[in-house]
Amino acid sequence: MEGPLGDYTRVSDEAAILCRRKDFPRAVNVLQRRRSERRRWRHAFRLVTVLGDRALDGARRSWMEGALREVVAQVADTQLQRELVVEARAAQVRFDLGAVLPGWTGRSLWRLADSLEIPMQYVALVTSLPAALTVPLDTAQVVLDFRRTAEAHRVVAAQLGATLPPWAQFQEAKGALDPALKQRLNTVRAQHEASRRWRAFAGRLLGPTDA
Repeated sequence: MEGPLGDYTRVSDEAAILCRRKDFPRAVNVLQRRRSERRRWRHAFRLVTVLGDRALDGARRSWMEGALREVVAQVADTQLQRELVVEARAAQVRFDLGAVLPGWTGRSLWRLADSLEIPMQYVALVTSLPAALTVPLDTAQVVLDFRRTAEAHRVVAAQLGATLPPWAQFQEAKGALDPALKQRLNTVRAQHEASRRWRAFAGRLLGPTDA
């Protein structure tokens, strides 16, 4: 069954037109009818969810929330399904999209942090943790906080790296690098490694819990 613009249109374009008309039922139908994937469909879902959250209230809002929860539940790709919920949280969407994310607790997070050699005191600096180890975490928010931390380390690495001369690694390999430059180069590497580890930490939170 074709939508108002036909299946030959981009799903993101079709969803955007329907949202501008505030025709959210048809916008949800577009999401249900078109194949979910990680680019345009994902963008269309985010658009419909964010604009619907801002525009609707009362019975129409309740219907929209249930319909979007069904859309998420029907996504076959588990990783995409979970990313949809995280992205909705990043956009401060208030819809309940269902219990899609793994149920981490402070205890299971601590075990994972130990396995990744990330001190728990660092974790507590970048995200909010419940007082009791057995209390469920707000997994979506923790993932966002860890990704934000990874990006901050990446930016620092890029900024410091821009101050290094292009021949720094070559001189290091020859054993002729100035000590001050060597220290800066090591700092860049440490920042890249920190970025990688925090991003890996966030990725593990979207997989099975280490109960």
